[in-house]
Amino acid sequence: MTAPTFSTKQYAWNAVKVFLFGRLVTGLRGVEYTVKKDKEAVYGAGEEPLAIQTGNKEYSGNITLLQSELEAITKAAKTAGYADLTDIPGFDVQVSYANVGERPTTDTLVGCEFTEEAKGMKQGDKFMEVSLPIVFLGKVAQV
Repeated sequence: MTAPTFSTKQYAWNAVKVFLFGRLVTGLRGVEYTVKKDKEAVYGAGEEPLAIQTGNKEYSGNITLLQSELEAITKAAKTAGYADLTDIPGFDVQVSYANVGERPTTDTLVGCEFTEEAKGMKQGDKFMEVSLPIVFLGKVAQV
């Protein structure tokens, strides 16, 4: 009997690609997203839980960009008639992970919306990095 083969190579930052508004984001500094489900232990007689009840799911994350990317998105949003990024209606974000020689894994974050936009710099900074929190309606994974 032969042992199953698998790769132990880990995904590196250079293996991550994010597509936002139909284009590859080259000024990407970070991406994170979370799928959370409300769960609670249910108790009856005694001290041990009898079951775990589930509730709503919640989807949130952050996209961190260079200021140049933020300004490009802001300009496009204003051209489309939106006052700021928080007014842009739901859009999809594709996040792909691919090791050399492997088929990419892509997560599509469905119905994303920015929840806030903040800018800031301090003395000694060489560039502006902006973190944009998002909420979304669901995640579709393609392997």
